[in-house]
Amino acid sequence: MKYGGYKGKILRVNLTTRKTSIMEITDEFARKYLGGNGFAVRFLFDMIDPRIDAFDPTNVIAMMTGPFQGIYVPTSGKYLLAAKSPLTNGYFDSISGGQIGAEIKYAGYDGILIIGRADKPVYIFVDDDKVEFKSAERLWGRLTSETQEMIKEEIGDPRLSVSAIGPAGENKVRYACVITEYRAAGRGGIGAVMGSKNLKAIAVRGSGTNEPANPEALEAWMKWYNEEVKKVPALTTGLPVYGTPILVSSINNMFGGFGTRNYQTEYFEGWEGLCAELLKSKYWDKDSACPACPIASSKIFSVKEGKWKGAISEGPDYETIYSFGSMCGINDIGLVIKADSMCDEYGMDTVSCGVTISFIMECYEKGLITKENTDGMEFKFGNDDVVIQSIEKIAKRIGIGDLMAEGSLRAARIIGGNSERFAIQVKGLEIPGHSARALRGMALGYAVASRGGSHHDPRPTGEYAGASDRKAVEGKASWVIGTMRWTTIGDSMIICHFLERLLGYTLNQRHVDMINPVTGFGYTYEELVDVAERILDLERAFNVRAGIRRKDDTLPRRFLEEPIASGPSKGMHTDEFTLNKMLDEFYELKGWDKRTGIPTKEKLIRIGLEDVALELEKL
Repeated sequence: MKYGGYKGKILRVNLTTRKTSIMEITDEFARKYLGGNGFAVRFLFDMIDPRIDAFDPTNVIAMMTGPFQGIYVPTSGKYLLAAKSPLTNGYFDSISGGQIGAEIKYAGYDGILIIGRADKPVYIFVDDDKVEFKSAERLWGRLTSETQEMIKEEIGDPRLSVSAIGPAGENKVRYACVITEYRAAGRGGIGAVMGSKNLKAIAVRGSGTNEPANPEALEAWMKWYNEEVKKVPALTTGLPVYGTPILVSSINNMFGGFGTRNYQTEYFEGWEGLCAELLKSKYWDKDSACPACPIASSKIFSVKEGKWKGAISEGPDYETIYSFGSMCGINDIGLVIKADSMCDEYGMDTVSCGVTISFIMECYEKGLITKENTDGMEFKFGNDDVVIQSIEKIAKRIGIGDLMAEGSLRAARIIGGNSERFAIQVKGLEIPGHSARALRGMALGYAVASRGGSHHDPRPTGEYAGASDRKAVEGKASWVIGTMRWTTIGDSMIICHFLERLLGYTLNQRHVDMINPVTGFGYTYEELVDVAERILDLERAFNVRAGIRRKDDTLPRRFLEEPIASGPSKGMHTDEFTLNKMLDEFYELKGWDKRTGIPTKEKLIRIGLEDVALELEKL
C-alpha cells in the first residue's frame, strides 16, 4: 500500500471448514474507512444478514487494528472486536488494551475476520503467515488467566499475546467479554459470540513491523504531544495517580449523578467507602498500563484484611465501582475488588453484570420476585454475599443466574409487571455510571448511540468539564454529534478516549494533525468529518436492517418520568417532550429522516455510501 500504518491484508478464518484465506484491502478502502471501527462495520454490513440470531454460525467476529498499532503512538496499545451483539441485536464493537493489536500488524495483517462454528472447542494460533487450529478441549471451562497461561506454555512463548473467553462466554452469557492480559473487550457480549463458535481464544505473534508514512512529521507531532500533555492535569497527575476512581467523589458530590440503588437516587451516602483516596492509601499495590500508554491510569489493587482479604484485581475502574458499589448499595471497596476479579476471570462485563444485579435487587424490593425465585437468596440492597454468589451463578447459568445472564431488559420481560420501567438500559445495553438525568448530552447520546447505553459513543467528559452546559437543551444535538464524531475516529485509529482532554472533546483539526503523519492521507478537517459520518451512518444502517428505528432511540421510563430526588442535580431529568425535541434536531443535523430515524438517501450518497442507500431503499 502507498499509505503508512497498513499491511493491505485481512486474514479470513472459517471455523467450520478450518480453512483460511487472505483478503486484500485497497488504498481507497483504507482512506475511506480509516481502520478499527470503520473497517469492522464495513465488513460486518457486507457479510452479515442483520436479521440472524447473534449466536448463528454466520455471525462474524471482526478483530481489527487501526493504522497506529505497532507504531507506539501514545495510548495506541489496543485492538477492536466487533460482531452482531447478543445483548442489543445490533452492531457492536468493543475496544481492549493489549499487545495483540500490535502483534496482528507484525504478523502482516490489518485484521482478522472469523466466521462459522467449530465442531469442537478450538483456539486459533496466528504465527506470521502460519495459522493453526488447535484443540481447546482441555481449556474449556478454564478461567481467562488459566487459559492464557496454558496457551503460552503449549506454544512455548511466555510473551505470546492471547485473547480468551472464560466460562461466561462458553455459557453464552449475553454480556460475556474477551480478556487480553487482564484487559477487557468488555461490553456487548462478543465473548458470548466467541463461545457460540466454540472459539476459546485467539493467540497472535508476528516478526514484522508497522511503519508511519512520514517519520519526521510523526516525530514533530510527538514533540508537540510531549510539551502539551504537561499542561493537562488529568493526564499528568489525576489519572496517573488515582486512575478513574478519582471520578467517584466529583460525580457524587459535585454533579449528583452517581447512580445509587438502581438509580432510585443519584447521591450515595456511602461514597467515602468507594473513593479513590481510600483505594490508593489502603489497597494500591502498583500502577499498570496498556502498551504504548504514558498515562498508566490502571492500578493493581489487593485487599489486605477483612472479609475479602486476598482478593486482587487490575482495577476496579470507576464503572465497576459504580455497578457493584453504589448501584447495589454497597460501600465496601474490598467487595468491589473481589467482584471485579471474579468478572475478569469468568469473562464478564462488570457494568452489565452489576447493573443487572441491582435491577434484580429492586425487583426483590418491590415484591416482583421472592426467595422462591432466587434460590433462597435475599436480594437486598447492600447484601455483598448475594453479589458474589450471583457472579458465579451468572457465569455458569445456574438457578437465578440463568435469568440474570440474559441482561436486565430480557430479565424484565420475563419477570413482567412494571419491572421494565427500572431496567437501566438503552437498546438492551446497561447504562454505565454517567447520569442521563444530570447530563443532557448523555440523555440524547445514549438514546441515539449505535451501541445503546455506552459512554464511549457520546462522551460525558466535556459536560463535566463545563465545555458544554450539562443542563442546556439548545445546541445539545450539535454537541453530541461532535463528541460522537471524535469517538468514532478515535475508535478507528484505536486510541484511548482519555486523550480528549488534550485533543478536544469534539472532532477538530488536532485529530487531523495526529492521523496524517502516520497514514500520509493528507486529510483536511472536512474530509475527516465525512469519514466519521460515513462510519456512524453505516452503523445506523446495520441497525436499521436489524429492525431498529426512531422508536428505539429512547431512555428507561424512570429517567423520562422521575426527576432526581435530591443532591446537586435535584429536579433534573429529560422528559419525553424534551428528548423528542433534541432527537428532531439531531436527526435534522445528521441527515436522518425525522419520522423513522433512517439516514436519507441523499445523505448516504453524499458521503459515498451509494450501495447502502440502495440497500435501505429496499426497506
